[in-house]
Amino acid sequence: MYYNQAFYQPDYRFNSNTVAFQGIKDLQSHIPQPYRPAKLRIDDKISELIEEAAKIEKRLFAYDKRIMEIIESEVDKKRILKISFNQKKHEKMFGEIYQGLTGRKLLIDFKDLDLREENIKAIIDNRIFQGFEAIDFYRKIYFLLAAVEWKQMMYEIIGDEQNDIIKYIYYLNK
Repeated sequence: MYYNQAFYQPDYRFNSNTVAFQGIKDLQSHIPQPYRPAKLRIDDKISELIEEAAKIEKRLFAYDKRIMEIIESEVDKKRILKISFNQKKHEKMFGEIYQGLTGRKLLIDFKDLDLREENIKAIIDNRIFQGFEAIDFYRKIYFLLAAVEWKQMMYEIIGDEQNDIIKYIYYLNK
């Protein structure tokens, strides 16, 4: 890697007894050590954000489950079921990121939402705006993460949420 290379490589063409070699040796003592990035320390802020993101995924799953209960068409139920599978997948991905950061498994305390409302339009409308808020929240996490693998996971999660919102907008207009 480039950042592991020394700034200055000594010229070994000179004999160790020459004045030029001594000058190079003196110059080396004033050259700073090569830049090596410090190890990432565990940031409690990122881990708290990831815990909150996993709770958001559970909340979105609760909306999906309630919408599946209300919708009558079997085809639409299967489509909503695929959307709910995304939420479970995202929760697992957040668990992987959390475990990579902290070394601990992600445990979430989540109380079920009270979605007794029978108006399907209002529930879908709330689900769409919950999805938009989730995307904004996930963008914060995306920019705080350093590892490329985790950034790719967050990119996939954000893209999935955008697709889910598009599907729910279709159902809202249907």
